[in-house]
Amino acid sequence: MATFYKDENGNFLANIKGEAVPEGFTALEPNTVDAATEKHVPSVDLQRDGHIIHVQIGEVEHPMVEEHYIEWVALEADDRLEVHYLKPGQTPVTFFAGGMKSGTIYAYCNLHGLWSAKF
Repeated sequence: MATFYKDENGNFLANIKGEAVPEGFTALEPNTVDAATEKHVPSVDLQRDGHIIHVQIGEVEHPMVEEHYIEWVALEADDRLEVHYLKPGQTPVTFFAGGMKSGTIYAYCNLHGLWSAKF
């Protein structure tokens, strides 16, 4: 399982092999239950028999304004980690090439931190 870290400058580090982490990085614990008004838990839809992984952040579309947005969405599956970066103004939706039937999707909100959902 990937572990994500962040430093005081806003830099991220993804650790997928359990190797030592540089000093100054703090582990992020993903949330899986959304208690905020905005929805943050990734919603995953496997399409074309799992060959396309469609991800929307939240059942209700997450805000994507400069002061509150999803910075990135990551797929972890089959020893693979793929990250898609988003910007304010974009729709909080992305697609990953699939071929797998299970994995974890992570989403990072600039205000509410790391969120995850297994599929």
